[in-house]
Amino acid sequence: MDIFNSREIAVGLWLLVISVYLYSSPKMVEVRNSFRHLLSAFLVKQILVILGFMIVYMVSVVYFLLKLDLWNIDQIKNTVFWCVSVGFMSLLKLEAIKRDKSFFKHSVIDNLKLLAVFQFIVGFYTFPIWIELFIAPVLALLAAMLAIAETDKKNHKVKALLEYCLLIFGIILIVYTLYMLATNFDKFGNENTVYDFILPPLLTLCYLPFIYVSLVYSTYEQVFVRLQFAIRKKHYRNLAKLYAILLFNIRITLLERWSYHINRNNIETHSELIESFRHILKVRKAERNPKEVPSELGWSPYYAKEFLSGEGLNTGFYHRLFAGEWFASSPMEEFGGGIIPDSVAYYVEGSEELAKVLKLKVNVNDAARSHQAHVKLAELAEALSLVSLDLPLSVEMKAAIVEGNAYAEKSEGKTISLALEKWPSHRLNGYDLKFVISST
Repeated sequence: MDIFNSREIAVGLWLLVISVYLYSSPKMVEVRNSFRHLLSAFLVKQILVILGFMIVYMVSVVYFLLKLDLWNIDQIKNTVFWCVSVGFMSLLKLEAIKRDKSFFKHSVIDNLKLLAVFQFIVGFYTFPIWIELFIAPVLALLAAMLAIAETDKKNHKVKALLEYCLLIFGIILIVYTLYMLATNFDKFGNENTVYDFILPPLLTLCYLPFIYVSLVYSTYEQVFVRLQFAIRKKHYRNLAKLYAILLFNIRITLLERWSYHINRNNIETHSELIESFRHILKVRKAERNPKEVPSELGWSPYYAKEFLSGEGLNTGFYHRLFAGEWFASSPMEEFGGGIIPDSVAYYVEGSEELAKVLKLKVNVNDAARSHQAHVKLAELAEALSLVSLDLPLSVEMKAAIVEGNAYAEKSEGKTISLALEKWPSHRLNGYDLKFVISST
């Protein structure tokens, strides 16, 4: 049995050709220098240590699977490929994984989907080497062109054509797979195929605990570095580290929340340090058991910050900004096309137990795209009005948003307003729109 199939050989040959060109061409000097800098950035102690732990962990996993007859020597290639493409790359994406609250759940579900079985079967049979050598660069070029075309709606015709080309290739691949299954099933129906199929999902599932431990470790490392600026006295800083480990352990969300809190407050005494932990635990309790708020006064902040989660605007935790002023906001979410797309964010402002202001802010980075930005704001404002006031937007407010005219009205004891602020001397005449529902 061949170690590498024709697709892997083709990709390897193309990578070899590209590598030789980059290494030997005088035009690629800057690229080679950039690559050396990138390589030196990876060869630092912290990355090498965690990479070493990963290798030790995966060797232990492989030994465990071997004892259960779920791994054999023929799976060395698949294991190495998995370690490079999934294991190592996951370590480089720890920050993104931390932000994705559903990462671990999706990692399990994705490996159990029928789509995973279908993808494995379709990818099992490969074309002859000369065909693979041709389609590898073609598919890479099509994928790159599609990624570029998706950045601007002006390229929608090109995007449609590229998607059509990829669809045709997908159909050809499926038809070829069905033909090979019918005429050469012996290649597919053997013991090694079973190992080939079950190994990547097994490695992924076994790797999740290591990813989580790495995530916890990296978060503690980042928080402890920031402690040097938040707590000047070394004695209290060491106590803070000990208390954080004991109280938060693997609950990194609480750990980061506490870190953010103490960075906004000068910790000078032991009682202030203890109070910082009490504050976080108190807020967590309030989140778990939100108090009912009379509608005429405003909203529960812990409900309000979730008002637009269904629209993809998820806020961070509700926290104290200044004395008596509390705040939560979503990241600026980009939408639309262009090199610099427009963006929108959702804000909740108020006091510890009462949200008084709900705000949507849209940054229009190019006035030429103003209509789509206004329509987007109108849709989000409608959703916010329905969930917060149980009322749709008025006809007047909808018209004001679409046309970009400042407007304000009263409804259900709340003030609903729209403001437009132009950016001085902006090259593309950019501006921002603020839609606000306020009980003040």
